[in-house]
Amino acid sequence: MPLVYRTLASVPETGSDLVTLTSTVLSRWLSKRGNSGARVDFSASGRFELSNRSRALVVRHDNPDEGLVFLRLTTESEKPDGVWRTVVTSVVDPELSPRDHVWIDMSVEPLDHAAPPSDQPRPDVMPPEAARMLLEELDAHDGRCPLPSTPNIVRGRDDTLVAALVSAIRDPDRRMAIVATGAPRDVTVAAWRTAVAGALARCTGMCAGYVLDAAALDRVGGLLPETLDIPAGGVRTFLPGVDPADEADPGRHPRMSPATLDTARDGDRIRNWVGAALARRVRENAVNTPLPAPLRAIDALLAEETEDLRSRAGAPPPAAAPPHRPHPAAPPPAVAAELAAAQEREAQEQLTQRLRDEVKRLSARISELADERQELLAETADLTDELDTAREQLRAARHEARWLRARAREEGLYRLAAAPAPRDTRRPPPTCVSELLEQITDGSALPHLFFTIEDHDTVYELSDSRKEGLWVTRAWEALLALNDYARYQFDNPGSGLGFHSYLRETPDGYQVIPVKRLASQESDYVRNRGKLNEKRLFRVPTEVDPSGRVPMYAHIKLDTEYGICPRLYFYPHLGPGTTNRVYVGYLGRHLPVQQSN
Repeated sequence: MPLVYRTLASVPETGSDLVTLTSTVLSRWLSKRGNSGARVDFSASGRFELSNRSRALVVRHDNPDEGLVFLRLTTESEKPDGVWRTVVTSVVDPELSPRDHVWIDMSVEPLDHAAPPSDQPRPDVMPPEAARMLLEELDAHDGRCPLPSTPNIVRGRDDTLVAALVSAIRDPDRRMAIVATGAPRDVTVAAWRTAVAGALARCTGMCAGYVLDAAALDRVGGLLPETLDIPAGGVRTFLPGVDPADEADPGRHPRMSPATLDTARDGDRIRNWVGAALARRVRENAVNTPLPAPLRAIDALLAEETEDLRSRAGAPPPAAAPPHRPHPAAPPPAVAAELAAAQEREAQEQLTQRLRDEVKRLSARISELADERQELLAETADLTDELDTAREQLRAARHEARWLRARAREEGLYRLAAAPAPRDTRRPPPTCVSELLEQITDGSALPHLFFTIEDHDTVYELSDSRKEGLWVTRAWEALLALNDYARYQFDNPGSGLGFHSYLRETPDGYQVIPVKRLASQESDYVRNRGKLNEKRLFRVPTEVDPSGRVPMYAHIKLDTEYGICPRLYFYPHLGPGTTNRVYVGYLGRHLPVQQSN
């Protein structure tokens, strides 16, 4: 059963009854479901029906002699996409002193029990309301780090808060992420905290949020490596296991730059896609981090007792003896035989119809799989050709390097011939969607391109897929080729080459992509249908078109013709009297090509 949410909080022992406090909060939570939820009894194990499609199971394990108290509430709701299960566990165990523990797991069991497609994104869920309510009532911690329900403000003048934040970032016992941000200059710290709290609503319980003022940014920046900075107007996500000396792997702790976040800001408001983007890595870390060994043992015990309670509650009650009635008179043998034959014919007809329906369903599925097989074979052939080309280019580059070193030695330049190549100072290519957006919006890596993508949600939709790496790589290669195409036009102003011809000629020293990935035009059907054509109108500066929009029909295919099948749409505005830029207006799933869409 896929886990879609997890939070684990440790609570310092204060003499108060954690299980009783948890029961009170859960009672309030369930009462929001109606009167049935209010009738759930947490004093003993039992099963309670909340509605026709939802139920609650309570497992209570008390051992006064050893001072043990375990409480587990499991709620199950049947929804169209599967059975949603939320499990809240509260544990008081002297062996875990001086802390008690509460954790919440939420999972989804598909109704057909089939594994989801490998390229299907994980469910984007909101944390259960019970998580927020418990964090507001409990003194919850993650290691030494407080785990509040909303972000904390860190002021630079408060030495304690600054030291606590740096200690939390470096805490080796921390299991959840820390999301830290500096307030932009045009927004107050309090207003920015409110905005960030809304963006982190998807992460409640899975991370600790911090909002820093300018003084705190300076002080914290002096205590952490430069590669792990917290940007003003941007966001840094610190995953567990921060090594102060680990400057070689800053990409492990994702950074959303102020330029990227600025595209999602409207004053002190933040668009929804930011919260979705931040939640992906935070949730991935939370659900992939197993419980500590002592809690896993308790979890297994309570899971066994819950399953036993579920099976006992679902067993049918013993049948009562039916009241005595006189037997009706048996029909004549001929009539009985005719009735039996009619029932047999009806059963055979129903079975035949079911088999026909199954054959039809399987035939359709076979046809779908055959089409997908052909598409995968075509994609494999393309990838094989690209691999062969890359290997040939690598072989030629190595041969050229050996030849150049040999020529240098022949000319007596022995030191030059033996010198290693200088370190490549360019940024490494992106490996995920967030890094891709970071590099294409910072304005330094691709100086001849201008990105007018208005809705970054279309780009983030490519995340969390088994093909994310392939799509990001191909998108990056396409952008490098477009950037070099513009550079080629600068270097050769009289060439008059279109992008298609540029790719076919493959000029030496310029980046290209396989020409088969390029579609220079849309079909007449798409261009002549108003609704489909409108989908291809993308924003450009008014210097390019006074209306601020132009139709972009040229696009680059990042995948074959099934599934999400991403596309990158662009508009070259090069030559005399132009802005001498290539405008990228769209990156996302395949745009509709049928009128019904």
